[in-house]
Amino acid sequence: MSVAQVLSVPSAVVVTLTLLLLTVWLERRFLSPRSLITMVVRVRNTPEHAERIVAAQAEALLRTYQRVP
Repeated sequence: MSVAQVLSVPSAVVVTLTLLLLTVWLERRFLSPRSLITMVVRVRNTPEHAERIVAAQAEALLRTYQRVP
């Protein structure tokens, strides 16, 4: 077995772990309901549009919290 083959196993684990951590960071930073609500409020939208988005995301958040015991 060559050195490259032996090193490929830990490097594959590191690459996989990095992708998973990046996915979690992106989800929490940009795709969570809270961040979507914050983005909508910050962007210059009409108040009606912002209200609809915030209501939809808040409803999704409430459903998520109701499912978790």
